[in-house]
Amino acid sequence: MEEKKWESYLNEVLSFVKFKYDHRAIRRELAEHMEDLREDLMAEGMDEAAAEYMTVAYMGDAAEIGKALDKEHGALLGWIWRITRALVILLALVTILPLLNLFTGVVGNYFEEYEPQSESAEAWHIELDREYQVYDYTLILEDVYYYADGTMSVVYRTKYNPFAKTILWGSSITVSVFDESGEEISCGGSGYKKGGWNGIGWQNLRDVPQDAKWLEIYYFPDLTVTVDLETGEVMDNEA
Repeated sequence: MEEKKWESYLNEVLSFVKFKYDHRAIRRELAEHMEDLREDLMAEGMDEAAAEYMTVAYMGDAAEIGKALDKEHGALLGWIWRITRALVILLALVTILPLLNLFTGVVGNYFEEYEPQSESAEAWHIELDREYQVYDYTLILEDVYYYADGTMSVVYRTKYNPFAKTILWGSSITVSVFDESGEEISCGGSGYKKGGWNGIGWQNLRDVPQDAKWLEIYYFPDLTVTVDLETGEVMDNEA
């Protein structure tokens, strides 16, 4: 194939098309048409060299074709089309990304599990299995774990109504431990809370004595839950 002759012809046609962003598509379309024309000429018995030569001749005057294509691919319409396409893509991203974030927060976090907070053996475990509605949040108290080294973990989840009109906010629980006389036991601690629409969390207490009597779980602004550590009884005290 006379590649240089064909390329020269295509370059001349495109020199009349002012909207350069369409050049690649126009070149591809013209080249495919020329390929088909060459194949038709060869199918009629013309040898390859002659068919390639005649293909350019049959295509017509490059300037005439280029000017016609320039009208069809006008710069103004071309820019309008490109801007419109960009706006459609932007609108799709603005719509899809929040939905993706919602899916990740509501569904993805649901499968996250509690990770043991001590390397020592688990001494005992209380299933709380309590659920409370606090404004647009649902607080789910799941478990209390106590380990041989005195570490205690209170595991919970918060679920937020994604269709609520209030501001998305999250609050961790606060945990206090008491002895039999009702005195609060001083314990160091740390916590973890997954944010978003549906997140797991746990509050850890260190050096909790084995004879601790009960603990109180506080959740902002006005929920207190008491757990008897000997019997596992859960008592609600919603203010």
